[in-house]
Amino acid sequence: MSWSRRAFLLALAATPLAGCGFHPLYGGETAGEYNPLLAAIKVAPIPDRDGQLLELALRERLNPRGVALSQHYRLGVTLTLTRADLGIQRNATSTRAEILADANYTLNGQGLRVTGRSHTVSAFNLQNDAWAATVAENDARERAIDQLADAIVMQLTLWVRRQEAVR
Repeated sequence: MSWSRRAFLLALAATPLAGCGFHPLYGGETAGEYNPLLAAIKVAPIPDRDGQLLELALRERLNPRGVALSQHYRLGVTLTLTRADLGIQRNATSTRAEILADANYTLNGQGLRVTGRSHTVSAFNLQNDAWAATVAENDARERAIDQLADAIVMQLTLWVRRQEAVR
């Protein structure tokens, strides 16, 4: 089968998706686009350094253009990060550790309350050098926070799309 015929058949097969409201969830918005309902969410301050990183990541993902909109919703997040050592050797030292990250969130505003939870795990190798171990742990914490932010924004995006479908 020729290339042009395959392309035609593929385009023909995808035609029904054009009118059904299909939007790829992971594709993201095109450059410069944003969703006004997500941009209208104010992220409440989250305590501690890790909380500040999560707060900043959520703000950047919810309103990537930094558009000044009135805030209709308030997102409160409780963050818990714990470290667990793995790979315990006979001399009671460990060779691997993981960061367990949990975030419980509540979205309030306009007479509604939406709650959710997100969990992720990020692992790292423990080095003999203290500086290398600290850098590896900090990197694992930042990766966990980024994964939490992505998961929370994905859950909020699904909620927004359900709200748009109801209208």
